[in-house]
Amino acid sequence: MKLPHIVICAALIACTLPARAAPPREAPKEWDVTLGAGVSLRPTFEGSDRSTVHPLPLLSVKWRDTISLGEGGLSYTWHGKRLRLGAGLTIDPGRKDHSSGGIFESGDDRLKGLGTVKASLGLRGFASYRLGPVNFDLSATKFTGSQNDGVVASLGASVPLPLSKRLIVMPHVRASWASGDTMQTYFGVTAAQSAASIFPRFNAGSGVRDVRGGVNLIYRVSPHWFIAGDTSVTRLMGDAAKSPISIDDTNVMVTGMIGYRF
Repeated sequence: MKLPHIVICAALIACTLPARAAPPREAPKEWDVTLGAGVSLRPTFEGSDRSTVHPLPLLSVKWRDTISLGEGGLSYTWHGKRLRLGAGLTIDPGRKDHSSGGIFESGDDRLKGLGTVKASLGLRGFASYRLGPVNFDLSATKFTGSQNDGVVASLGASVPLPLSKRLIVMPHVRASWASGDTMQTYFGVTAAQSAASIFPRFNAGSGVRDVRGGVNLIYRVSPHWFIAGDTSVTRLMGDAAKSPISIDDTNVMVTGMIGYRF
């Protein structure tokens, strides 16, 4: 239920700011467009012990650094000196209960009998604050799908560290909490699902779903071209880790990308 290029795009935004205290905000560009493509190595589903390679597209469009369309969906952001507040629409892409062969889909034949989790629309609110070199961010999303109609909240921190004029390294950490509805959708097993699958019945309740840490690299080849990469490790927690669906509680994701910022 996570989009694989979220970390990459977050790094691109963060890397436009220096690691020191933020200077007075300059007038934003009328339009800011970034295009890119790459690949990601990620688990076939949350809790899987198998990984698969997928293409990784990137399209980010901003108008006056306020209205944006990209990996996080459609959003509006208000900017203060150090504080940012915003709201918008996003999508939970769902999960297949089989390996469909779709290049942008997650799924695994071992999930057969659980049923496909359909995509759902999410209403998202977010905030970020810069304290010295550290960016803190908080977000909460209410999903409105027929299956996933729960809430997911996350708290994270990142530190962009310029190693040179072209190379930036950004360590990042994040913890996510999910309501019972969302946890049951992705990690629970009903009596009917148990009868149709290889998994025993399991009721998943609300709580901390996972913690994640990683390192992002951005190399600016030119004022417009860049190369980006990220390696992150996610550890499932609580009922997400206890679920029989979670074969491996620790998942690794590796991404690489080349892009052009207009």
